[in-house]
Amino acid sequence: MKNRTREFYEELGEKYPEDSIVYRTLSGHLRKKWIVDSLRGFPRGNLLDCGCNVGTLSQGWQKGAVFGIDISYAVLKKGKTLSPQTSYLQADLCDMKMLRKNSIDNAIACEVIEHLEAADRFLDNLYSVMKKGGLVLITSPNFTSFRPGRVPLGILRSFGIEYGTRGKEYLHTAYKPTELAALALRSGFTILKRGSFETELRGWLKPVTMFSRYLETLCLHLAPSSRMLQLLQRGFNSLEINAFNILDTFKFGALLRKLFSEGRRSYIIARK
Repeated sequence: MKNRTREFYEELGEKYPEDSIVYRTLSGHLRKKWIVDSLRGFPRGNLLDCGCNVGTLSQGWQKGAVFGIDISYAVLKKGKTLSPQTSYLQADLCDMKMLRKNSIDNAIACEVIEHLEAADRFLDNLYSVMKKGGLVLITSPNFTSFRPGRVPLGILRSFGIEYGTRGKEYLHTAYKPTELAALALRSGFTILKRGSFETELRGWLKPVTMFSRYLETLCLHLAPSSRMLQLLQRGFNSLEINAFNILDTFKFGALLRKLFSEGRRSYIIARK
């Protein structure tokens, strides 16, 4: 299973330009802004970007050296071109022996823990390499009534990816803020803040998402390897962003933050 996980993410890194796709969506845009704003409150020192992909979220860090770690060599190679100032390391997040203990000042693990079979082992490793007093920001998808587990490949099939970590599925679960906090506490961290964000996307975006998924299912049934699905997704992304920008001129985002108590993303900020 461990080797299959590495093979899957290596193929994913070669064929699927995840960061360039995700951060062109409305969710990705809001997520990146929230994470970058949160990092402004972190102290000076180095930063470890766990599951860094090409380093999109850490490329603006100017308070010290940046280290990016990912299981996929393919994304690290691309990242070195996009963010040459970052030092990239290929490794399993559950086995970070190449890093000295008590050597990391700050860390982020954004949208990565939901893909890990052994999240507790990752947090134990992270705790060991961080300095006393070091801060970490962890984010993941949130959920309401149903926790996702292994999910179908979906749009990844249109990029030529046929197999996941187990059959035609891969792990993409979700955590409540309280669950992220409990995991971090178990590894020895102290929780400074916990909560959720992307509240602006609650409610109104669901019908658009459901229609998009219906078309995705239809496209995958008719032509799973076709680029038609990618074009449709780009169209929906533009529709979502334009609709939100228009509505937000009337303080739509602020209204939704008052109406909903939880957002679509969970987070914790913790200290060693």
